[in-house]
Order: sequence, then C-alpha cells, then structure tokens
Amino acid sequence: MLNRRHIRLKILQLLYSKKTGNIDNRSLLKQFNLSSKNFYKLIITQILLFKELFLESDRQILLNTKKYFKNDLSIIENLFINNDFFQNINDSKLLHNLCQKYSLDYWVNNKKKIQKIFNKIIESEIYNNYANSDINDLSLKYSFVEDIYKNIIAQDDEIYSFYQECEIGWSDDFPLVNSIILNWIIKTKINNSITIPTKIFKDPSDKRFGKDLFSTVVKDKKSVEKIIDKFTPEWDNDRIAIIDKIILKMCIYEFTDFPSVPVKVSLNEYVEISKEYSSPNSSTFINGVLNNIYKNFLEKNLIKKNERGLQ
Repeated sequence: MLNRRHIRLKILQLLYSKKTGNIDNRSLLKQFNLSSKNFYKLIITQILLFKELFLESDRQILLNTKKYFKNDLSIIENLFINNDFFQNINDSKLLHNLCQKYSLDYWVNNKKKIQKIFNKIIESEIYNNYANSDINDLSLKYSFVEDIYKNIIAQDDEIYSFYQECEIGWSDDFPLVNSIILNWIIKTKINNSITIPTKIFKDPSDKRFGKDLFSTVVKDKKSVEKIIDKFTPEWDNDRIAIIDKIILKMCIYEFTDFPSVPVKVSLNEYVEISKEYSSPNSSTFINGVLNNIYKNFLEKNLIKKNERGLQ
C-alpha cells in the first residue's frame, strides 16, 4: 500500500539516479513500476513471516512435547497457536494465493531463519511478560503481536540483511514497510479482523501522481534553477547537496503543476523527507527556502489550486 509519502520517496530515488548516473527516463519509469511491485511483495512477505512463526510454534510443540515442561508448551499454545491473529493469517486463502502469484518462497526456503526469529521471541523479555496473560483476552494477544513486531522483528539486523539479499531495493523499503505493517497490526487489533492488503497503491490516482511527478521534474526547466538561486543567495549552486536540490524542485513543481495537492501538504511532506534522507540541517534549510518561494509565488499569483488543493 504505497501512499504519496512513499511515492515521493520512490521518485526522489529515481531522480537522484538520473542525476548521478546515465539512465534514460523510460528505464527509470520501468524501475518505478518494478520498485512499486517489489515494495508490495515485501509487505506480503512480512505478513507471511507471521504465518511461518505460527507453523514454527506448532512444530516446536510437536518436537518438544517430552522435552519441555507442560507449562512452557502451554505458553506457546496460548500466544501463538490459540492466537486469532496467527490463526487467521495461517488460514488466509488470499494470502496463500498472493504467495503463489508472486512466488514468495523466501521464508519457505529459509526455515532456519524462521527458527532463529522464533527463538529470539520466546527468549525475550516481551515473551516472558506475556507468559501469564489471560488466555481469553484477544486484545492482549494482538498487543503481543504488536510488541514482538515493533521491538524484535522490525529491529532485527539479520532480517534486514536477509531482505537485502532477497531483492534489490528491499533494504531501502524495510523501514517504510515496517511502519505500514505496524499500523496494519494496530488497525487489525482495533477492528478485531484481518484484511490482507491487495493493492500496491493506496489510491488508484497515486500511481499516475508518481509518474506525472517524475515526468514533470525530469524536464527541469532552467527557470526553476533560477528560482532556487534567487532564494539561496548565500549558497553557490554547486554547494547545495544534490538530494536537497531535487527535494526543492519536486516541491516547487507541486506548487505550480499539481492543482489538487495542497501547498501545506507538499511543504510538510518534503520537510519530513529531508529529515530522514538528507543532512541534519537540511530540513531547516529546505523549510525556509520553500516557504519564501511559496510567499513569492502567492504574491505573483503563480499558484493555481483547485478545490481539493485548497483544502
């Protein structure tokens, strides 16, 4: 479920590749389509991890019935086997079909990694804290899933490295996907039902937004360079970091060429993106420059927004 924040990041990455390498526009747009699909595949692969943990818990119980104390096994049964979240993931036909459709066999072919993750969970303080939880408290079991994901799975360097080996771009997408999955778990907990994501893009218009944004910025009129020069008088053009200049251009074009996108949304999005993907001082620099450009454009009546863009 790529939303517009993620799409802006994808386009930023493509424009950076365009600036630093000799790659034609058509190839970059194909890369946008491929990276969007791969992003979705990573989301489903992360959800499949829950299925594999459920299966591993069942396997552990069968293997260790005599080895473990009965109480130890009952905890695994309580938190995994009898947990509606894991059960529904395991039983989902849609998830099974998506797994087949995209050939998502990464975890199936790496059972030892699943075992290692499972062992990290049952050896963790989080697991011990939930060991004596109420077996009938469904909300508590969803909280268990949320806690192990946020504090163990999303923080696991070995999972990150594993994904780095699986698909190009997955290591870059991992933090974004973790945020999506965590929000999905919380939403599932609130709604008390599991809905497997079926769309790559959150909204049908978002894919077109991404392509239009790329096509608009990549044309890169010289007038935009002059605008940036005008509002950064203390900076030589070459001294502005490449990533910062691309961010400035993307936002400027959203001001003038995307009538349905509110100015405040564009400003906030690119300032937040700069905090994560540029230097420590970039967000302050970008925020100041863009606000001054916006005020100037407003005075010259250069910003045309439709009803949606004025919200």
